[in-house]
Amino acid sequence: MTTLPTKAQIDAAPPLDFNQPRGEKQCNIQVELAPDGLHVRAEYTAGLSTIPAVIERLTALGIVELVQSSRPAPTASTNAPAGSQRAKAETVEFVPHGTACCPVHKRPLSDGQYGLYSSARAKPGEAANTKGYCALRFAE
Repeated sequence: MTTLPTKAQIDAAPPLDFNQPRGEKQCNIQVELAPDGLHVRAEYTAGLSTIPAVIERLTALGIVELVQSSRPAPTASTNAPAGSQRAKAETVEFVPHGTACCPVHKRPLSDGQYGLYSSARAKPGEAANTKGYCALRFAE
């Protein structure tokens, strides 16, 4: 059975100071440097606020530079997977007032998530996407 404090003990207790900074809880932290070459793992126990100081210390010791220098040289196959070469962008025509237009439909281009595109419906014989709209895409 727990014993609760009495009214006299509660009244005699000092008031709580909620503005006082709290102590940071200690935790196990792992910092790992691994740019596909040399792997370095540093494990320590401290508060989360110490992470920037640890990164600075690893940099000062030269460990970050050592890991970066061990990075293997990029090859042609890692830069772009085979078959993923983009087609050359279609030439964009501009009307006198400066708006980019589709060279097929002569309509102003819309700005989409992946760049400019024509929002016109494709006619029979024209390049169309799976939904039946103009398949021409324009790189900026």
